[in-house]
Amino acid sequence: MRRILLSAGLIIAATLAPLSAGHAQLTFGGFAGVNSSNVDVSNPELGESTSSRIGGMFGGWIGTHLGRLFTVRLEGYWTRKGADQVESGNTVGSVQLDYIEVPLILRVNIPLVVVKPAIYAGPAISFKTSCAVEDLDDSVSCDSFKSTDFSGIVGAGIGFGPITLDVQYDFSFSNILDEPSSPSEVKNQTWTVRAAFGI
Repeated sequence: MRRILLSAGLIIAATLAPLSAGHAQLTFGGFAGVNSSNVDVSNPELGESTSSRIGGMFGGWIGTHLGRLFTVRLEGYWTRKGADQVESGNTVGSVQLDYIEVPLILRVNIPLVVVKPAIYAGPAISFKTSCAVEDLDDSVSCDSFKSTDFSGIVGAGIGFGPITLDVQYDFSFSNILDEPSSPSEVKNQTWTVRAAFGI
């Protein structure tokens, strides 16, 4: 946990230093939401598949406006991911992965009068904080998953004053399994709906 907090602190410091030097107007906010997570398995066993799990997330951001159209945000939040394992139509196991995720997001704001639509995208690094594996075979354990995940985020939102509703998709760039001998690659895939309040 100490390494996770230190890494997140370094990322925040590196991002905020040029903003502070330029006397940029900073924005702040917090959010909470629910997600539907699954994993993409490149080489599943015959008759096996995965299904989505419902989880949650909460956190906040700090950012700055770049003119009227663009906003850069450094976000940080806790999120729960994972998947259920399904065999012949029955759930036979599950994996639950909790992360502290730190994305760097560029939002493109559409300047309308009443509402404020936006689209956004950016990379993220996630640090695994906890894990639970249930009813899977002995070849899969929490040690089978890497401690970090690198992903991309795309999303869209609509703002009403200080309140924003977002829908985003989060997808791993690389294998989250820490098993070099495994014939399969596993990647997180997560849909999230969240409500935010910012200033």
